[in-house]
Amino acid sequence: MIKKHYSGSARRARNIIWNAAGNYDFEPVFLAFFPNGAPDNYFNMIVGLAEKWIGSERLSDFFLRYEYDRRRDEFDDFLWLGLENYLYEKELPDRPVLASLRKERAERFFKEQQSLSRQQMAYQSVPVYNQQEYRWARVLGRRAPLLTPKEKRIAEALAFSGSLDAEGVIEAMGRFLEEFFHFRLSDAPSASSLHRAGGIAKRLLRREHKHVDRLIVRAGTGEGDHAKAVQQRHEGLGRILAPEEADEAYIRAVFGESFLTGAERRLLENDLCTGIDGNCRLWVTKTAELPSQKGSLSAEISGKDAKEIAEAGDDIHQQRERNREAYARNAAVIRHTIKDLTTRIDTVLSSYLKHMPEPARRGRIRPEAAYRLPLLNDDRVFLKDGDETEPEICVDLLLDASQSRMHSQEIIASEAYIIAESLRALRIPVRLTAFRSLRGYTVIEVLKDWNDKDTGGVFRYYAGGWNRDALALKALARLEDNSLQGRQRMVLVLTDASPNDSTPMAGEGLRLSREYEGAAAVKAA
Repeated sequence: MIKKHYSGSARRARNIIWNAAGNYDFEPVFLAFFPNGAPDNYFNMIVGLAEKWIGSERLSDFFLRYEYDRRRDEFDDFLWLGLENYLYEKELPDRPVLASLRKERAERFFKEQQSLSRQQMAYQSVPVYNQQEYRWARVLGRRAPLLTPKEKRIAEALAFSGSLDAEGVIEAMGRFLEEFFHFRLSDAPSASSLHRAGGIAKRLLRREHKHVDRLIVRAGTGEGDHAKAVQQRHEGLGRILAPEEADEAYIRAVFGESFLTGAERRLLENDLCTGIDGNCRLWVTKTAELPSQKGSLSAEISGKDAKEIAEAGDDIHQQRERNREAYARNAAVIRHTIKDLTTRIDTVLSSYLKHMPEPARRGRIRPEAAYRLPLLNDDRVFLKDGDETEPEICVDLLLDASQSRMHSQEIIASEAYIIAESLRALRIPVRLTAFRSLRGYTVIEVLKDWNDKDTGGVFRYYAGGWNRDALALKALARLEDNSLQGRQRMVLVLTDASPNDSTPMAGEGLRLSREYEGAAAVKAA
């Protein structure tokens, strides 16, 4: 819900915060967003009111005290829920519109939950979600969900009273963490000592934490509704270190061996994994055997990873079946679409690929040169097809296979099949590849190679992981085939054009790392 945010792309959220605070001379430490990336206007107003009634410096000092605790994100969500009640009661007499805004936010909460993917639900903290559901149900006058005795005490404790002053609410926050999480501020580093370490030192220390991705494959609606696109959440600047041996073993187990040799892969990474992609690696493979069907996994794979890989394999198998079933249900429409698209492409290419005309003594008259025949006795005023032809083409069809495409998997597979079959009918070489990122690796998976006659490999497509679009495109440009030299190469990309990766953009010079997401990632690419 509310997260620390270091990018400069949230102008709208900042304006709401500054307006609510009545102060434009501070940099908000917190910004609030919905899971799809849209600003949460109500909670950004709450952040601004926190500056007005408590002060950003006092609040920052408090949050900084548990900066290095692994539960910090959960603490943030709980405490902002408590602060929401405190600031609502504090401000309501002077700002009555808050009552309607609060109800709108409560309705938005329940609406958002209906469209969340199973993966997003898996990433949520269940205790936090229970408290949020209880709070917003009470706001709307709905029947509140059943809570355990401890959860009821937490809900009561989070109803910070608007009668408190700034110091009183800070003390209430500290008591809450101590009573329910046994976190004592007296045991944490003092705010002054952390400030003396310096903001840059704090950020660098934060980078030591390494978030471990896992492949989660989930079924979507299949309806292709863009509004239901899934945006995975960043947990701060979690992963900054280059992938380790355990990460490579995980990638190999999930996606199969890379068909590049170790030396070839190192050369490719040395050329492409530089600058903002300096902490990334590349893995190029052909469609792998399903993880759950492997006889055994490498000894480097831990028991937990092995279980998750097997579960992912089952989900991948189910998605492949859904892709084929969707094709079977719409086979007649798909065949008709292929014929129509083939005709349209042929019409375009018939003039593009025909023999180049050249002057001749017979053939098609050139009206602009006809005067030369009687005046200059030049009979080469006609055109005929010459021996020279336009260069032939080949097509790379690249599919975004990140989790954001979860709700469009069957549609994307069918669309790619239609395009590939139409090109194949015209004897135009086409390669189908999918890309996603996981554990610092950008994985390019070949579903159909140039010379493969069977286009059905596209139905092995599934969505899961993150996406580092620019690195995938750079890598694809280097994966050539000598047999196709001399052809013009066209690249078609099916993507939502929303780069989002768990591996941050590597810092350059004195510049610190930034999250790889949104406009910042597009500009950096």
